[in-house]
Amino acid sequence: MEALLKFIQDQKLYIDAAHAISSALNIIGWCFGAVVLLTYWRRIKSISVGPLNFQMQEAVEAAATAARDWQAKASTPQTVNVPDIRATISPAFAPDVADNLIGKSILWVDDNPANNGLVVRTLKKLRLNVEQATSTEEALAEMERRRFDLVISDMGRGRDMRAGYGLLKAIRDRGSQVPFLIFSSSDRPEYRKEAAVLGAQLSTNDMLELIAHVIKYLGKNGAP
Repeated sequence: MEALLKFIQDQKLYIDAAHAISSALNIIGWCFGAVVLLTYWRRIKSISVGPLNFQMQEAVEAAATAARDWQAKASTPQTVNVPDIRATISPAFAPDVADNLIGKSILWVDDNPANNGLVVRTLKKLRLNVEQATSTEEALAEMERRRFDLVISDMGRGRDMRAGYGLLKAIRDRGSQVPFLIFSSSDRPEYRKEAAVLGAQLSTNDMLELIAHVIKYLGKNGAP
């Protein structure tokens, strides 16, 4: 035993040096591990964010196509502003908003659904489900059959120039407070005012304003 203690005492300098080297190697190892983890974390983030960026670009392109089609039909066409389109679409791809949008359902009521085909395509690029109906009766039947998170309606259908208001009243009379957006070719201040009084969240003829409100109401947490 005494011989062992004497050996340890004689070799203390070398033992201390070995401890120091071991500590240094541990520090280097932890630093290397941290670098590796950080590198892979960045790759993981790029994998998750990359598809969202790609999907956002697809949505912007779809919205630009829809805007050009919409403007071509307008009585006073305006230049399609792609930066404005991107600014409208991009909030839908913020991670918290994107998670809330996925799977939400929209009922779009219009007696000429083909007119909205490109806008519907844009909304689907935002990972929303869109069901279309051509009359108030069909819309109410669909709402009895399943739950929708938001309703978009035109205003005039056939001879009824206030069909959108009629649908809105019928929905509110049933006790539903589902967000209701009116998308019509007419956008006069009195229409917006009356729509608000009747319980609509929007009345507009601006496609980007419509999309912005869809994102606003469906991209938040909780039921609308």
